[in-house]
Amino acid sequence: MNQTNNKEPPESAVKVQSAPCEDSRGTELQTIPESRYAPPYTAHDGNLCREIAYKSGIVYLRLCNFVPYLLCEMTVDDGTEITRKYRIGGYDENGEMLPPVDVPATELEKMEWMVNRWGARCDIDIVPHVKEHIRAAIKSTARYAEHKYIFAHTGWQKINGRWQFLLPGNGECEVILNGKQRNYSTSYGCTPLDLSCLTGMLTHDLAPCEVIYPCLALVFLSPLNEFLREVGHEPKFLLTLIGRTGSKKSTLAALMLSFFGNFSATDLPMSFRDTANSIVHNAFALKDVLTCIDDYHPTTRREGEGMKSIMQTLARSYGDRAARNRLTSDITLREPFPPRGNAIVTAEFAPDIGESGTARMFCIEMKPDDISLPHLSEMQEHAANGGLMRCMSSYLDWLRESFFTDDEREDAFLLELKSLYESLRTCWRERLQKNKIIFHDRLPDTLACLEVGFLFLLKFLCAKEMIGSEDGAKFEKRFDDALLSLSAQQSKAVESDRPTHIFLSKLVALLECGQLCVVPSDTSVELPHNCIGYEDSEYYYLFLDMTHKAVKRLCAEQDECFSLSSKALAKSLAEEGYIESGGGENTRAMRFCGKQKRVMLLRKSAVGKVQG
Repeated sequence: MNQTNNKEPPESAVKVQSAPCEDSRGTELQTIPESRYAPPYTAHDGNLCREIAYKSGIVYLRLCNFVPYLLCEMTVDDGTEITRKYRIGGYDENGEMLPPVDVPATELEKMEWMVNRWGARCDIDIVPHVKEHIRAAIKSTARYAEHKYIFAHTGWQKINGRWQFLLPGNGECEVILNGKQRNYSTSYGCTPLDLSCLTGMLTHDLAPCEVIYPCLALVFLSPLNEFLREVGHEPKFLLTLIGRTGSKKSTLAALMLSFFGNFSATDLPMSFRDTANSIVHNAFALKDVLTCIDDYHPTTRREGEGMKSIMQTLARSYGDRAARNRLTSDITLREPFPPRGNAIVTAEFAPDIGESGTARMFCIEMKPDDISLPHLSEMQEHAANGGLMRCMSSYLDWLRESFFTDDEREDAFLLELKSLYESLRTCWRERLQKNKIIFHDRLPDTLACLEVGFLFLLKFLCAKEMIGSEDGAKFEKRFDDALLSLSAQQSKAVESDRPTHIFLSKLVALLECGQLCVVPSDTSVELPHNCIGYEDSEYYYLFLDMTHKAVKRLCAEQDECFSLSSKALAKSLAEEGYIESGGGENTRAMRFCGKQKRVMLLRKSAVGKVQG
């Protein structure tokens, strides 16, 4: 309600008359009715005004030379926090429509959005508390605004008691992703031709089984992440495609991502040129889908350090499904943002991130002639027409209808999924041991997750009558053989990244090239300056600190990391049986040429294994 003011109106208060305005084409523009604003605010001739009653009559104090109003109030759910945004529209004093601006609720009153988006033609008057008045006027138009609930992440979400898979374009919920993530999408109306093309990818036509089978397994594992997380067995690895340029790594990754959107080798969601923080943030938003971090190929030392740091972050994030705790500006703990989907990394060579980091990757080596170009072109055309997205939407519908129609069936599915994963993990552990493959404890978990995804793909194709039980058994046998072969390669990669293995291989190289030397244990000559110990037929008797320093220096010269201290190195060598230890000590005092010296007893047989 406007109250009568006995004072005289200020000069900036002007009487204005409401009239329609026209654009440059002579078309009448739509103006906001005065009733849209709550008193005392109103719009007149392209100005937002505050109505004030004086004894002399009603006057209008201009607040700004444009008319802003609320188009849409958006509630944004990013999976851990719910925030609000306002979409502000309006027109200027000439009647020209202003482009809509999305403004966080906390930024509405600051008015920086007006300067950044609408420029100099829009200005606010010098009036006390003018920003507060404009904010109040805009919010008073909320009853005419559209209200939207927007998801800023993908994946399964239970809405009104029913599981929905969030992707842009799903038609039921509004999903908005930013940047290159906007290429994620979905399509409906799966046809027998679509399913036939998917089935064709299981043959040898497109790529060898060792390449295509794990990739497809990861694709169809990704929508199961939500439920594997619920039973405590979320996938904890990175699938890494390794090969020199021209081996079609990025092209294959883009084809796999085409089940979840429109992608090509030149517009993959993320790359090693991005910052680590942006990658981690996007990995959280891309829930229950597959993504790709493309192009690990450092060309300079500085670039190599940056990319290696990002690779370490990725390996830890996806390998542990954990994120760093963070504090807000008021020192309160924020919710962490761990990855919630699966990822493919493409690299020209295996990243040097140590034994622990390598164990969190499952590597597939690709050769230039692995991909059949005619079949690749056919599949790319099919993907561009939405065929792979339609297959995925059909797979998601099949999962929902088969397992999520009611709580009882969902609980049974979770128990079945947990049992399947644990039995596969046990089987893979026994199979690796039977084939005498030395493996890291993470490997059976990785293999079990991949086989879960592959088995659900086969179940889906069987349900759609695209393959029979005999075909399914044949494909499963091929898959097991492919994973067993890849496991042997993976174990060698992890073994070669062990600090003890690195130490022994570098030591052998230094001894063979003559940079270091050892002398017979019974020698009586003066030791050369590069001598690091003695030897006999069974042992190297090494000066631990001197040897450790030489190896670490060589690693630094070759841009490789060797972070173990000399004591930690000796402890690791003892635990793996490479050195003689006793009495809780990994070095011992011995007499050489009448002098007592403390040495580490390295078995020559251990060095022989590394060389072998």
